[in-house]
Parts: sequence; C-alpha cells; structure tokens
Amino acid sequence: MKTFYFHISQGLRGCYMPDNSYAVKVTTRKQLKSILKSGAYYIRDAGFVGCSKRAVQWLAAECWRNRAKATLGSVVPYKYKGQSGYPYGLFCSVATKDDYEE
Repeated sequence: MKTFYFHISQGLRGCYMPDNSYAVKVTTRKQLKSILKSGAYYIRDAGFVGCSKRAVQWLAAECWRNRAKATLGSVVPYKYKGQSGYPYGLFCSVATKDDYEE
C-alpha cells in the first residue's frame, strides 16, 4: 500500500507561526480524516467556533485529492465565540517523507 505524508497545523492564519504543527504518515483518506477530526475536536473543546464535522470532511477530501500535487494546502477557519472574523485555521498540506522524519 502506498504511503502519503501531510503537514497539519493550526493557529492564526496569515504570516504568523502556527500554535501546533506536525507531519503525519497515512495510507488511506480515512486515516487522514481521523487525524483531522481529532484536531478539530480539541479546537471545539477549547471553546472555539468552527471546524465542523462537515468542514473537516471537506478538508480531508480536498487534501487527499491533491496528495500528488505540490499545492499550498487547504484550510478550515475557526474563531473564538463573539469574534467578528475567522482569524484561526486548521491547515492541511502535502508533505514529504523528509518532513515526516524530521
């Protein structure tokens, strides 16, 4: 079975350093979706709004579709309750084996 690598991060969108960042190794879209669902759960548990189950499913599908391309990645936005915009995001992009091993 072929192995794919993805870079997952979360935090402020834009030119800021993410709050959490790591690379994962998966063989199926279901594994990727499970990892993203776990991250989204902790985001919602911390009191943020966004990262719905539907949005996470879209993110997993979009990243899986682009797994062979060198794209910038995709994002699902989230915010604190009461904020006017969505300044935070759960990001997913294609990574390499070297990124994963590092």
